[in-house]
Amino acid sequence: MWLFKLLASAVVMAALVPYATASTNVDIGDETYGILARLEAVGVIKSGLLTTRPISRREVVRLLEEAEKNSNGHGPFIKGLIRKLRREFGDEKGGARYIKPVERVYAGFVYSDQDLNYNNDGDIHENGLNIRPGLISRADLGWFAYRINPELHYSGDYTELVMKKAYAVVDFADLELEIGRDSQWWGPGHHGTLLMSNNAQPLDMVKLSSPSPVLLPWIFSHLGPFRFVFFISKLEEERAVPEPNIWGLRLNFKPAPQVEIGLQRTALFGGDGRSESLGTWWQSLIGRGENRAGVEAGDQRAGIDIKVTVPFESQPAQLYLEAAGEDEVGGLPSKWAYLGGVYLPGIIGERIDLRAEYAVNHVDGNPDVWYSHHIYRSGYTYNGRVIGHHMGTDSRDLFLELSCFLPEINGVARMSYNREEHGLSGDEKPVKDEVAAELKLWFEGGLEVEGRLAVGRIGNTGPDEDIRIVMLKANYVF
Repeated sequence: MWLFKLLASAVVMAALVPYATASTNVDIGDETYGILARLEAVGVIKSGLLTTRPISRREVVRLLEEAEKNSNGHGPFIKGLIRKLRREFGDEKGGARYIKPVERVYAGFVYSDQDLNYNNDGDIHENGLNIRPGLISRADLGWFAYRINPELHYSGDYTELVMKKAYAVVDFADLELEIGRDSQWWGPGHHGTLLMSNNAQPLDMVKLSSPSPVLLPWIFSHLGPFRFVFFISKLEEERAVPEPNIWGLRLNFKPAPQVEIGLQRTALFGGDGRSESLGTWWQSLIGRGENRAGVEAGDQRAGIDIKVTVPFESQPAQLYLEAAGEDEVGGLPSKWAYLGGVYLPGIIGERIDLRAEYAVNHVDGNPDVWYSHHIYRSGYTYNGRVIGHHMGTDSRDLFLELSCFLPEINGVARMSYNREEHGLSGDEKPVKDEVAAELKLWFEGGLEVEGRLAVGRIGNTGPDEDIRIVMLKANYVF
């Protein structure tokens, strides 16, 4: 009910700003982000701020125009990636306005003998066959935009119609107000992020953001292109403290075309039986009062990340690091977790990329401190899934991936290896090893198909358990 009230409010606000240029978002996990990352790594895109997702379709159009201008001197491979973006977003140049009652229909089929899916908007798969048909309705009207994504869930012995995502966007004074249900991804990580990912279900939220990079006035202009995102939401009722508030703020900027920096905070506070006074709001916003008897404001986290692009002609590279604190001491983060990675495009020929990423949130002397709290005992979760990195608490995660872009046949193939180790403070340390292969193809006429096969094993928990996941998905874009 709260979601639909928010959507109605957005419609009313949209009527008050008829000359704005609102735009819907590109889903987290869409192949567009992989193409933009490749174009940024080779220096064709310089002004993008890609560590805060989702980005709007309007922003992709801006980056597409920048890539087209900077593509002189690059070969057919890079121009093939640009053509892929042009096919999907080229019709939206010049602020095109449209209503698409059904933009796309799709059906996904997943066979799994373990619910080990992650970074998938909190979708829980039962053992056996899971079917996920759905459709997307979308409109960009200049002064107003919306996106609605109903999806049918069939898993084992239950069938349920869910609203996977649904939001409305109003643009005013170069800001976007988004109201509804959507996912977010904060940070340069590809396999996970520490504070905000799409591992859990999309939040019902109010979000204010700058949709495209801007230059701040005065001396702050030296920060370079700048973006911010602020949101507030409520979590579910069925938890230790029912319906706590959660808010988050992220700032990111580029002081140089090769360097992108992000600052971020999230906090839980209030909820059933907890104070939601103005004083509590203030303590939460300024990051004070955690772990102090009588004034505790809530469960707070903060972090910083940096991504450096080295566009050498012989071997471009992107290096990135994210660090975040689970608690605060004297207003500063403490009990740090880390995520780091390297992205190397074109390591074999022009089309094969390598990515390596490592994350750890084990804190010596503080077992299971990450994503947990002594008052908010359900932890940093939404409907049972961690809002941050899918590895969970007291864990480390290693991820390796080889990608091969195939612009001649409009496709991309990937192979990956993932190793997770849990319970690092205990005697038994469960380990999961997983190897996966993936193929995506786009055909003329609007058909898209993708398949994924993952196999692996969970050990150190008694008898080893095998992992088998098979996924097939077909989309048709009208």
